Amino acid sequence: MEKTTLICAIIAQLESDLDQASGAALESAESATHEEARAESKYDTRGLETSYLASGQARHALELKESLDAIRNFTLPTFDSSNPIALGAIVTTLSSNGRETFFLVPGIGGIKLETEQGLLTVITSKSPIGSELIGKRTGDRIQAGGGKSIIRIS
Repeated sequence: MEKTTLICAIIAQLESDLDQASGAALESAESATHEEARAESKYDTRGLETSYLASGQARHALELKESLDAIRNFTLPTFDSSNPIALGAIVTTLSSNGRETFFLVPGIGGIKLETEQGLLTVITSKSPIGSELIGKRTGDRIQAGGGKSIIRIS
């Protein structure tokens, strides 16, 4: 798997997500300040709820922007089977559920990419599996995700 191609795919996905989240945040902010959102009684919380939604969407857009900046500025290290797992590693694990491949990157995770070798899941070191993978080597076992054996690092 060519990591630079994967990074480009992650960047494209994050840019798309950021555009969508930014648009939703702006739309919610406009709704929160629109005259129709004004409370009609002391029990009417429509405007307050809309402002909470706008705030959450703005935070999400900021997280996406920070993740986009982190991945754009990330320098990919090279790995061989003797290196411990760190950011930039593609790790293949084996469990009773079969093989899974993870790409450990800075920023936000959860993106799934289809590759020639199958499905690859982008994770961060903050995720349960990612935090347990950091520092492990080929042949080690992790407990996250129901227990997995590390069979390949690249």
